[in-house]
Amino acid sequence: MNPIDSFSRDYGEARAKFLGALTALGDLARHEAVPHPLNGPNGEDLATDVGLVGAPDAERVLVLISSTHGTEGTCGSACQYAWLNSDRPAALPRDVRVVLIHALNPHGFAHVRRVTEDNVDLNRNFLDHEGPYPENSGYARLHGFLIPENWSLEARAEADKALQAYADEHGQFALQAAISQGQYSHPDGLFFGGHAPTWSNRTLRAILEKHAGNAQAVGLIDFHTGLGPYGTADLICNAAVDSEDFRRLERWYENGLSSPAAGTSTSAPLAGTMEYGVRQALPNARLSMITAEFGTYPVQRVFNALRGDHWLHARGTDDAALRKAIKDEVRKALYPDEDDWKELVALRGRQLIDQATLGLANDP
Repeated sequence: MNPIDSFSRDYGEARAKFLGALTALGDLARHEAVPHPLNGPNGEDLATDVGLVGAPDAERVLVLISSTHGTEGTCGSACQYAWLNSDRPAALPRDVRVVLIHALNPHGFAHVRRVTEDNVDLNRNFLDHEGPYPENSGYARLHGFLIPENWSLEARAEADKALQAYADEHGQFALQAAISQGQYSHPDGLFFGGHAPTWSNRTLRAILEKHAGNAQAVGLIDFHTGLGPYGTADLICNAAVDSEDFRRLERWYENGLSSPAAGTSTSAPLAGTMEYGVRQALPNARLSMITAEFGTYPVQRVFNALRGDHWLHARGTDDAALRKAIKDEVRKALYPDEDDWKELVALRGRQLIDQATLGLANDP
């Protein structure tokens, strides 16, 4: 199969391919669906689908997640589909099974949004919502410039001057951190972590408890796009760099492992990441988790695309051409629909899944 054919135009095509690949495996695979309470933009049903491959009693589990961030799902879905259509499912080690979670955030995927149906960044939503939220004074200072009253060239130019002034004062990476680390004060804003666990948060926990709750060891790859060089995977790990978890992941992946806390990642340190929820759902498993972040375009372009989408969601417009331009740019910024990018992602995605499978099988 040509790896380029693993990629899909939208959620509907991606889901159909995923389900078709599971069906083609026959007795090697099983499927469950978790229906989403809302519909897609054309009234279609939405769901998080779960593919199960391997011996049900295997104590080592590899979890592959797509579409934590909605429209980024094309990348992870393609990696899942390509794996299902390879010879790997039939050749799994006896003590390793695979749980493929397709479209964890199906609403965002279908509606071409990075966030969930309640405007929440799912990867900032996994924290204790009963306690005080992390403060982000930098975001509070910038919110009005990130989402100006209108999306005209003049208004954006004035807002950009204010953002650049912040970068000049604090540094460009500090600007990125203030915007992206997560905020809990502006529900209509970027990277909002929510004030309660979202549907996708609860769904992930339930899937993990059901299908990996008795696992001895769990490897997890959460596929993302947006940061870093075009087509290159930054393997983001939140474990302390001097921990056994980090050293284990270095053995598995060898190259590309990075740490936001140590300043070696394309990502700033984040609040409310998925790892918190995964560890709660699987307290007895040895967890080896990475976020595979595939670069698309320069970070400024990606942030501006997200700004436009949040402006559209918060302010709205009757200008159909402007709505289409904003949506097209969000899709493009997080999914370069180019053959060279697809080839790079497909190759690296296959390598990562193979490395994780071997790591799980060979570690004591």
